[in-house]
Amino acid sequence: MSNPRKKYSDAQNVAFLSQVSRVCPLCAEPLFYKKSGKSFKNYELAHIYPLNPTNEEKHLLQDEEHLSDDVNDEDNIIPLCEICHGKFDKPRTVEEYRTLLLLKKKLIDRSGQEAIWKRYTIEDEISQIIEAIYDDPELENDAEIDFTPREVDEKLDSTISRPTKLKIKGNVREYYIFIRRKFSELDGVNYDFSEIISLQIKTYYLKQKSMGIDQQAIFENIVAWIYAKTKPKTNDAAEIMASFFIQNCEVF
Repeated sequence: MSNPRKKYSDAQNVAFLSQVSRVCPLCAEPLFYKKSGKSFKNYELAHIYPLNPTNEEKHLLQDEEHLSDDVNDEDNIIPLCEICHGKFDKPRTVEEYRTLLLLKKKLIDRSGQEAIWKRYTIEDEISQIIEAIYDDPELENDAEIDFTPREVDEKLDSTISRPTKLKIKGNVREYYIFIRRKFSELDGVNYDFSEIISLQIKTYYLKQKSMGIDQQAIFENIVAWIYAKTKPKTNDAAEIMASFFIQNCEVF
């Protein structure tokens, strides 16, 4: 008996499209196009594990991971442009299946992180320090200070990519003294402000650690959380703040 194709609600379609940022996750083709001032759909909802696999497909994927026992479950569905959907389905290959499954797992993890963001707060005053990163002239003075990020070297493990490690160390070298002084200035106005922020960062980090996430993903998640909560001009500022808290021992 074959599985019926499920009709997903408008809300579910919006969720699927938001998850991939409205572009095909395989080729980055927009999933909508405009013509005569109107938007038209340019995607299909693909089953990662086939809706009704052939005997050949069952054999091909028999030892592969499944994201759900129900093939119509949202975890097994991903929007693709029509061309990529056709290529993915015919002929189906193990390599492409693994690629799409891993992609979907990352999207699910990110959606889970967005739910966590709502439960973890961070003091609004941290935005003052983030804004100072962009235009405070005192930063130029600190650039001349020789600072070696020893904590970073000791704490980062092999799950952190080399480019990320170098970025974190560079951020610490350039901004640590400056940010530490800015926290001290805020402490003069609001007693123990820096300790409150440090505890919030530490708590969020421990939540990530408890989920068994590796350091690379934890760093990326902390950056995304700081960015979502503070809305800096660029993602760089969120990365700088996350790097500061690694050196300052709240993270890792």
